[in-house]
Amino acid sequence: MRKITLVCFGKLKTPGLDLAVGEFAKRLTRYTDFQVVELRPIPVPEKSETLRSSIPEKEAAILLELLESPGFKSKAGKNPELWCLDETGKALPTREWAKNLQELATRGSGELVLLIGGSLGLGDAILSRSHRKVSLGPQTLSHELARLILTEQLYRALSYLSGHPYHNEG
Repeated sequence: MRKITLVCFGKLKTPGLDLAVGEFAKRLTRYTDFQVVELRPIPVPEKSETLRSSIPEKEAAILLELLESPGFKSKAGKNPELWCLDETGKALPTREWAKNLQELATRGSGELVLLIGGSLGLGDAILSRSHRKVSLGPQTLSHELARLILTEQLYRALSYLSGHPYHNEG
């Protein structure tokens, strides 16, 4: 993989998670150009269901604007593949992550953008643009934990492809 860009809403606030994500991000740079882009989330009101239901599409508009911006394209690559984390996506075992990343590196641009939506998920406007929807499993995770798990899984898959013994399976 040439380049992986992780785009997510919000900063890591839970003590220790920033260190853990930072460690795996640092390890990832052995295998790819890895960067994280943090966007400001839209505040979620507690009670207004009407307002809450509009937030994923508003955040999708923010994501689409970002993806089309010249500055982002110069950072993430001209034609990156777009994968969205979504509860309706496919959960991938590590070896399948590795296989998909290998295929992307050989048949595509080698550039990947992964999106983690806000606390209410991703809007249809961005999901319909994605090349793939992936899930981290059936459980509900905080967005902070999802970022950690995704970053670790990317490191695990890329280290597996390089023959590093980090991944143990079976």
